[in-house]
Amino acid sequence: MSARDVVHPVKRKRSRNEKVSLWQDFGHYQLCMLAATQISYMPIAASILSTSFMKMSKEACALVLEARNGTSGTMSAVPEGEFQSLLTLWALDCTERAQSVQTVISTMIMLGGLVGAIISGFVADRWGRKPVVIATLSLVSAANGLLLLASHLSWPATLPIFFLLGAATGGYMTTNLVLVVESLCLPASRLLVVALNGWSLSMAGIALLAALCPHWFQYHLAVAVIAALCAGALFCIADESLRWLRSSHKVERFDRAAARLAKFNGCDSLKDVPLLCQLERDGAVQARSLITSGDDSAESGNTAAGASLSANSMSYLDLFAERSLRPRLLSLGYCFFCSSIVSFGFYFAFDSLSGNRYATMAIGGGGKFVLGLLPFVVSSCVSRKQVALISVAAAALAAWAVLACLLFGVPLQSLAVTVLSLVATAALDPTWKISHLYSTELFPTNVRNMARGFCNSAARIGSVLAPLVSHLRHDQPHVSFGVFALLLTGQFAITALFLPNEAPTDLPDSLPAAPVVPTERRRKQKTSEFDEDDERSRENSSQLSESAPLTP
Repeated sequence: MSARDVVHPVKRKRSRNEKVSLWQDFGHYQLCMLAATQISYMPIAASILSTSFMKMSKEACALVLEARNGTSGTMSAVPEGEFQSLLTLWALDCTERAQSVQTVISTMIMLGGLVGAIISGFVADRWGRKPVVIATLSLVSAANGLLLLASHLSWPATLPIFFLLGAATGGYMTTNLVLVVESLCLPASRLLVVALNGWSLSMAGIALLAALCPHWFQYHLAVAVIAALCAGALFCIADESLRWLRSSHKVERFDRAAARLAKFNGCDSLKDVPLLCQLERDGAVQARSLITSGDDSAESGNTAAGASLSANSMSYLDLFAERSLRPRLLSLGYCFFCSSIVSFGFYFAFDSLSGNRYATMAIGGGGKFVLGLLPFVVSSCVSRKQVALISVAAAALAAWAVLACLLFGVPLQSLAVTVLSLVATAALDPTWKISHLYSTELFPTNVRNMARGFCNSAARIGSVLAPLVSHLRHDQPHVSFGVFALLLTGQFAITALFLPNEAPTDLPDSLPAAPVVPTERRRKQKTSEFDEDDERSRENSSQLSESAPLTP
């Protein structure tokens, strides 16, 4: 038996050159996780975009104002089919303050998402992915439940609840993708997961939900129930990421999780699970079978404990101190920022476009889903970077076309502006998918969620600014769409200059040497080959002298 065979009870059934098919990579566990995490996007999107239904249409407002003048402010005159939002509850709808209150609430949700993304990224890398996913969904359910008490609160009193709701959504969006991606072996599998991202279909889903539950109480109650059910389902289905357990040297938990994964997928033994074979092949798994007895056991335990301490001691400072990762991290952060401010800017502008707002959002979500599949469909002939560039270019051209229409006097409510806005929203989805995939594949396991946290924080900063920029559409729409066009043009340049054509085949495990102090890593990297060989020779001679028998 070779030394590699003792690393873990998984025997090397597949050779390095033997390929795992896409269908083998998706076992029962991976399929259930994919379905559960994507369905869970429904309450996330419904919470973030809840403010897009707050304002009534101009036609409905005209009827409401007439009725209020004759009925002393009763809400019985709300036209059928219109969403009775919290603004209607607070008698702010169809008033001059409605736009400002809507913008403030949207900003609080996005600020919460910014804080939640930063915190959840650190917590998930320190204590695991599964607890963060379950906790954030539970918090979404609780926050929507608290909003059911809004009839007893003024609108400023609900701002902390909206902030908490945003923090929960930001935390979930940072962590859920990593939990699924880390259970897969193939780049094609990871690309398919990202292409099937649940946000797009959730947009169509919440349009249907708002149409079926056109009252704020019904809406938030339904979202709270759905979030609670999703949290319960993931609690029963999900297990901790094996890659994270390996990177953190959680030996006993790794063994239990590996056994459950094999049983869930219906495998006869651990060697039939592609993910476990890949981890064993890479020589990165350290299980109890490595520990023999006596001093070797103590030494192995100390080594594992030290490695675990090092892996759990990584912070955002270590992530930014790694020069090889910094350019791509900052570039991805900018791409997330631009994509977010443009996407949410168009989302919040749906109520100003012509046509039914539910249909507009559903069409936008359906278009995003269809175009979001393109990266996977064309992956065999087009690189990921090329897909991202084409996507950003199409969105930028649509934004510039909207700006040109407005400058030539075409009204904001025209059909041309509506169609071009939907094109810009949908065309941006492929680059969203590529950016999300890069944020998981380009960074090591022990800092992967922090990298995702940074990227999602940049996205949340963009979403914080989006309501403010979108608010300009009421007075200066050409300024709002001009900002979108300029940002997309800048994103095209950043993508072309700094992002790689393809991501690595295997997910990286850790930072080089992964020491606690980054300066120590840089000092070790500067050591010449001669010094390394000399030190290795001294270590070998020392080991020989220790193993030699003592002479009298």
